[in-house]
Amino acid sequence: MSTRRSRPARALAGLLALAAAASTLSACATRSDPDQIILYYKSGAGDNREFVECIEPGGSGSYPIDDVTYPLPTSLRTWNIRPDGGDTDQPIRSSSKPGPDGQPGPDVIVHATAEFYLNTNCDGGKNSPIVQFWEKTGRRYEVATDGEFSTENWRKMLLNTLVPAEEKAIREATRTHSADDLDANTNGIWKQIEDQLGQSFLDELRTKTGGDYFCGPTFDRTNGSCPPIRISITDIGFADPKIAEARAAVFAARQQAAADLIRAEAKVREAQLLAQANKTPGYLELEKAKLQLQAAQACAANPNCTLIVGGADVNVSTK
Repeated sequence: MSTRRSRPARALAGLLALAAAASTLSACATRSDPDQIILYYKSGAGDNREFVECIEPGGSGSYPIDDVTYPLPTSLRTWNIRPDGGDTDQPIRSSSKPGPDGQPGPDVIVHATAEFYLNTNCDGGKNSPIVQFWEKTGRRYEVATDGEFSTENWRKMLLNTLVPAEEKAIREATRTHSADDLDANTNGIWKQIEDQLGQSFLDELRTKTGGDYFCGPTFDRTNGSCPPIRISITDIGFADPKIAEARAAVFAARQQAAADLIRAEAKVREAQLLAQANKTPGYLELEKAKLQLQAAQACAANPNCTLIVGGADVNVSTK
């Protein structure tokens, strides 16, 4: 015996099915981490993909059943050049200012840290900085694949864009200063170079990537400004250790010579003061009194000595 559900029962079942489907789609929504932005692309024929939207940090969007998403970082990033614990231990090698004879200055090595943000501003949709970065650079180096960010490929991308731009900017800056000044950080020269580097670095990076896709530490992704990347110099030294040792020896010799000169000048000054004092009556009286005191002390130690004091003189006689 068959039964038929009433129309209200069928309607209720339909609503429950729709609710379940909606719940499933909601549970499968694309969610972005707080420190990343997601570029959502609609798949087309072959490898063709069309940008749809940016899913903001901490936000959610449609679940890409047949579409693709590319997560990119919104957090502050660094590129550290340091002997240990950095992104690379290979310093930037550069020439220094030529000498008075026109000969090239000694090479120097530079350790530095670059702080930057990826320009994740999405104003303008497909023409925004973040989408243009992905289209021109990120996709080529596969910085992200479908739903996954690649740290390895991000590094590869930096080594081919940001790092060469930094190296060129630093090399241009060091060529205007002597190696000795760079090595000794004379008059805070490192800070002067840092102040000059920001804009030149950004200009070089813009030339290399085709846009303002990397910005400085004060970057605010909610507006369209892109401040210069900050580079902090942590050390500059001679590339050749033997030159460094020779310079250190010369410096030590100069310091010793300066100390010897100061001591010699002090002795000359002392002699000059004594020579001037010898000409004064007071000094002559003092010297005479010293001699009389010495005679009196010697006489006191001799039982056969008689000390005769008269007027301003002291006479000594022996039995």
